[in-house]
Amino acid sequence: MDITKQNFLEQLPSIREAIQNATFFAMDCEFTGLASDRTIFPFDTPEEVYLKMVENSPPYIIVQFGLCAFRVEPPGEEEEEKKDGQPRVSYQCYNFYCYPKGRTNVFSCQGESMRFLADNGFDFNRLFREGLSYANETEEQRYRADLKDRQATRAANILAAAESDLTEEEPKVGEVNDVNMIPVPPEHQQQVDDTAASIEEFLQSDRQELIVGSCNAFQRKLIYQMIEQRYQRKVSTSTVSLENNQKAIKVERKRSTEEEQALDEQRRTRENDDLETNVGLSLVLQELAKARKLIIGHNMLLDLFYVLRQFFKPLPADYQEFKKLTKEYFPLLLDTKYLCTNAEIKVNVNSSVLAHVYDAVSKAPFSIPTVHPELPDYQYSVDDEKKHEAGYDAYLTGLCFLGLVSKFKANLLQLPKDPNLKHYLNRIFITRLTDVNYIYLNGKEPTQTREHIFYATFPETWRTGDIQNKFKPFGPVHVSWLDNTSAFVALHNRSAASSVLKMIGYHSGFKVYNFAQFTQMKLQRPGAKRGRNGSSSAGPGEDAGVRSAQPVNQRPSGEEKGQKEGQKIERPQTITTAAKRKGMDEATPPTMADKDATAAKDDEHDNDEDNGGGWRTVKKARKTFTDNNDW
Repeated sequence: MDITKQNFLEQLPSIREAIQNATFFAMDCEFTGLASDRTIFPFDTPEEVYLKMVENSPPYIIVQFGLCAFRVEPPGEEEEEKKDGQPRVSYQCYNFYCYPKGRTNVFSCQGESMRFLADNGFDFNRLFREGLSYANETEEQRYRADLKDRQATRAANILAAAESDLTEEEPKVGEVNDVNMIPVPPEHQQQVDDTAASIEEFLQSDRQELIVGSCNAFQRKLIYQMIEQRYQRKVSTSTVSLENNQKAIKVERKRSTEEEQALDEQRRTRENDDLETNVGLSLVLQELAKARKLIIGHNMLLDLFYVLRQFFKPLPADYQEFKKLTKEYFPLLLDTKYLCTNAEIKVNVNSSVLAHVYDAVSKAPFSIPTVHPELPDYQYSVDDEKKHEAGYDAYLTGLCFLGLVSKFKANLLQLPKDPNLKHYLNRIFITRLTDVNYIYLNGKEPTQTREHIFYATFPETWRTGDIQNKFKPFGPVHVSWLDNTSAFVALHNRSAASSVLKMIGYHSGFKVYNFAQFTQMKLQRPGAKRGRNGSSSAGPGEDAGVRSAQPVNQRPSGEEKGQKEGQKIERPQTITTAAKRKGMDEATPPTMADKDATAAKDDEHDNDEDNGGGWRTVKKARKTFTDNNDW
């Protein structure tokens, strides 16, 4: 079911009921942009990844939030006979359009992400016109406090007016009772006088009301002021909206105190409803947090990252505080992307892309139980794919989860207590990391040695096979490309790590550093600070430990590559000598390579002295760096 500001208040009670009755949830989000992972290296720690995300993430927002509430019920007598005692699984799925309200809300868009949504049928007109608003905790508190003050002031004014009606003294026309009274400018005096004449005529007639329009906000204030001076005991006023969305003043004959209070109560109800709409989707997320039930996501780090930032609180700069904040709101999370790393599951699930996972778990040895829609008019079906609609993807994530846990024969009624699933709870998958590829919310992630990891730079004409040949004496290796001139190389035979820097063969333009040296080079950069762009990792494609004599955005002569710095060419991670670059044949030289420039660079390195340990000294002009990113 699509939820917008048009039907949100009507559906909110049923949404809350669905959350309260659910056994577990699946969620998915669509964003205006994706945080770049170009600063994340394969051997970063989870903490480094988080800090880089906080530091480098633009203010993208969630524009569609999908929530699928799955309810698992014990089998009835008939179901026990027909289905061997399998529990009954049902679902309610909601697809929320989410768009900020007000002129102060500013967010970023990523062109490619917006095009991707458009290509997949995203309804941007509906988003802009009917998108549901939201508020974080601070904004909601301010909205509620402001409304409470306004309503209290209005109630006090009604009581004050009722008390003044008991006095016999009639205020004199033109008498100033308020030191804050605004003097009427000459150019507005005629309009105020004309309105007063219209009110006099209205009081003498039998009409029920008088509409005073064609006024701006300042003119309306002057008219309200005049009415309070002259007609306080004769008329009652209220603000109304005309068909053209212009505001006007409605004048009626003086209402009794009881009528004023009844009218104010109606106004309070409208204002409270408007407040609920303004807080909007945040109310659903708050209800989800209160439920403290299992929430399933697929590759859910960004979903979690944006949900916390957009609907709850700003993300903390401290990694441990992030874990604490996440568990405060969502104590039970399971990422099916990480669940797919299970050795038994990987045998049958070759790809962890969501659609591929569903194809895999739809066949033996997995089984997906039949799920029944609780809202038949608003159901999803895998036969009618709606890929990249948040509600459908949440539904598909839930089905994949049910299929994956069938491998463990998990008790769907007691999922958080399942001994097999405990090893995957609160572990959020991190893309691109090689060893510790998850954030563990319940404690510390395991520490891995990096003694077998080496950072290598080489000519851009090299392929994976060239790198593997250089490391061949040390056994099989795993190559993680950074860009077209640098990569991490991991030895499978860790005992050989101590011999690499001593025995690695020489080649012009080829350098090798152990991971400790690579880390030290990062820290030695001017203004280096962990988690900041350009300082947490060495710049891809550059000779780490050697300062460049030219600015970052200007390559030295002989190294022009026709590609912007920071863009990465993806490399398949394989140990076979027939490895290829993504989109490039092994035998095809790179189109960016400038052979003359490479030869000149090689000639320069021919004169380098080998200082041992893979370090080489290149004499270049000293340069003052302008910022932390100037590598």
